[in-house]
Amino acid sequence: MKTLITQVGTYLTGDATADAVVQYWLALTEERRTDVVDIPVVGSGGERSNVRLALGTMLPIAVVDAGLAPEIDDDEGAARRLLARAHALTPKAGPAFEPGDEPEEPDGYDSALM
Repeated sequence: MKTLITQVGTYLTGDATADAVVQYWLALTEERRTDVVDIPVVGSGGERSNVRLALGTMLPIAVVDAGLAPEIDDDEGAARRLLARAHALTPKAGPAFEPGDEPEEPDGYDSALM
């Protein structure tokens, strides 16, 4: 089990889920995007529930190993869903031209002057 720490609270969740949250958060920050995700958590009384988290650049998170034995029922499933979202992100910008292609020089440009 790991504790996920956000600006609005701390949440006890499974190892795989916590690691996937961090990976998805990193992917979102690289793309300067935000998203809201549902993850399974364990409450202070041991009850199982879900929490909706906002993830993005301006929403820092941290993960701490809780060292507890109980696991979340859908830990692996939640992690798979988060990782699928991370892999589905597409870069905002691509290369201006393909490797090996050279951009055309504008009319009147003399490369010998450079």
